[in-house]
Amino acid sequence: MASKFYIILVKYAAFFAGAFKSQISYHLATLMGLLGSLLFVVIQYFLWYSLIGSGVRQGITVTDMITFVVITEAVSTLTRGNFANELGDSIRDGSVVMHFLRPVSYQLYLFSVHTGKNIYRLVTQVLPVVILSAIVIGLPLPPSFAHLIVFAALTLSGVIIMFQLIYITGLLAFWTQATWYLSWYVGAGLTFFGGTVVPLWFYPRFLEVLTVFLPFRYISFEAINYYLGKASLENAYFSLCISLTWVVLLFIIGQLIWSRAQRKITINGG
Repeated sequence: MASKFYIILVKYAAFFAGAFKSQISYHLATLMGLLGSLLFVVIQYFLWYSLIGSGVRQGITVTDMITFVVITEAVSTLTRGNFANELGDSIRDGSVVMHFLRPVSYQLYLFSVHTGKNIYRLVTQVLPVVILSAIVIGLPLPPSFAHLIVFAALTLSGVIIMFQLIYITGLLAFWTQATWYLSWYVGAGLTFFGGTVVPLWFYPRFLEVLTVFLPFRYISFEAINYYLGKASLENAYFSLCISLTWVVLLFIIGQLIWSRAQRKITINGG
């Protein structure tokens, strides 16, 4: 059993490494991504400084907001991906059938490639900005080691949740033939209910409560909430349970859709 797990791990690690290395040759894209991340943080800094100034709004300081912006950019880089459209294209041209013949899980293959590309972007385009921000502005660390552990666990689950949402969106192309508008809905849900643009701290109470039971909050905001110490460790168990529930639920939905897609191709003689 251990040797079988090791073989599987090595197999998907190779896909991860291949995706990571494939990005190295795109030097200009890497540079533009780095400049884009830096410009985004600078703009956000002046925006929130003008809104909050040197005071405190609803218990939030300028330092909190800049930390939120920088960490959100890092976490968003880990969860970012456009393979739903690529998957939709492969479904329309029929090349997706080749994945049915491979002795690998298509979902794990996509996750390995997706993660490899995002880790490269995180290291080359965002991490330098995080380090520079820490030196120039002074980013605070989590209030305790326990907060850091919860932050890491929620970040990992957030990466999986976002991947599953993109994966499900791409698979729906078996029936919709296009995914761009579905991707737009997912992006809009993340923007509005995920607190990635305007933190949920500033939302009306009824909207903030609504986001607790939606998956978007757990992609990045909830993790950052614990990083900044804005959420009590007493609520960590609840946050982790809801996040894990969405991971399992979306995984099951993805498996069901993939199973239906296989039967659809078989019935149609594809």
